[in-house]
This record gives sequence, C-alpha cells and structure tokens, in this order.
Amino acid sequence: MGLTLRQQMIRAVEIAGGEVLLERFVTKPGVFLCEEPGRPSARLRDLARHWRMDPEASSFQMLAESSAILTYMNPDSRTTTGAEYVQGILERGHSSIAGQTFVSLGLFGIPLEIVIELLSHGLDSTARLTSSNVKAMDDPLFCVFGPHREQQIERLEKILALYWPLPHREVSNSLWPSNRAVFLMMGMRLIDWQKLLDKRLPKAGNEAALRFVCQHIARVLRGVEDYRRVIPEPEDVDPWE
Repeated sequence: MGLTLRQQMIRAVEIAGGEVLLERFVTKPGVFLCEEPGRPSARLRDLARHWRMDPEASSFQMLAESSAILTYMNPDSRTTTGAEYVQGILERGHSSIAGQTFVSLGLFGIPLEIVIELLSHGLDSTARLTSSNVKAMDDPLFCVFGPHREQQIERLEKILALYWPLPHREVSNSLWPSNRAVFLMMGMRLIDWQKLLDKRLPKAGNEAALRFVCQHIARVLRGVEDYRRVIPEPEDVDPWE
C-alpha cells in the first residue's frame, strides 16, 4: 500500500533535513540547495584565459571576476586576481558582481504566514504546493517552532478535533491556522538572497519564526564556500529570546 498524502509530506520534510513530531507537527523546516554550483562553460573558460583568470575557478568566482573586469574593460588594472580580487570588490560594496549567480532552495515545512513574508520581496521565481483546492490540504502538516511548541500543539489538536475532516476542501483557507506547512522551490540571484536575509535576520521588525527560517536559509547558503563572501553569517542566538 502506498503512502498517504500526509506521509508523503512528512517524508519530504525529513529528506530535506527537517523534523516532524507526532506525524503532524513540523518542528524544524527542511532547507536544501536544489543544485550544486555548476561548472563554467567552455567559452567562459576561454575568456578567463584571455583575461588571465584561473580557467579552473568555480562558476561563482569566474562570473564575479568577469563581471568586475568588463565593467571597465581594463583587466591590466588589477593588482590582484582570483578570489582575492573578487573579495576586494565585494568588500567595497559592489555586490552586483554576484548578480549572475542564481540559486534555488527547497523550503519544506514553512508556515504559510512566513511564506508570505519571503515572497513579499518579489524577486523570486517560485513553485509551491497549492494552499487550497488540492487533496494534500485536506490533511496538512502544521509548523510548531520555538519554546511554545506544546501550547501550539494543544491548540492545533483542538482545532483538528473540531473541523477535521473538512466538509469542503477550500474551507481550509478559512479554518486552518496560518502555521499550516507549505512546500516551496524558490530561486533567486545570490545577491537577492543576500538582500532578503539582510532585512529578515535582524531582530528589529521581524518575528521570531521568520528569523528562525532565515537562519536555516543562511546556513545552507553558507555551506557553499563561495557564497560565504556574499551571504551574512546568522547570529548563533535563539530568535525567541
């Protein structure tokens, strides 16, 4: 016998690196890179040789260095090359040289309310689990992050006891709480991930659950050595404190 839709969602969260409690409640979102950083094309490597760049450098470094050089078309003006040159440009605030690198993340088990915040920047290309008229929403997962998990679970179980199963599928939009778990494939330029995190990681003006999700996003992005030059390191703090 195959898995139920809820079991499918649970397994997807777990594969993505998240955690689910009591077969219903997501306690840690699954966040992962959808693809490994790619290899530059043969023509870009030829251009790298022409401009005395390392033709075996990573795709990120080669795109960033090429973007910086062609701005003034004066490769001979460089006093450094490679990673040192790119880092110097970034440290002077010219993050646009990282604008050619596109990064897609899987975000599995994210509260609907937080999804609205992430998408509000309008810089993304996103595929998501439809939140209303699909069978998966008949029996959804819910996100319970932070220190008030037990109270959240208690209240959600009362809501489920009252309304589940739903009389009509689209009733879910008016009855289920906004911490219903959503699944996304979300892609943006690396510098747009940087902009999002710069705005959403600080404590001022951001709710704890949003900062919690953004901490996971930042750590996954910083798992790629090149991306650490652009993506801020999140504070090692509990967002609820």
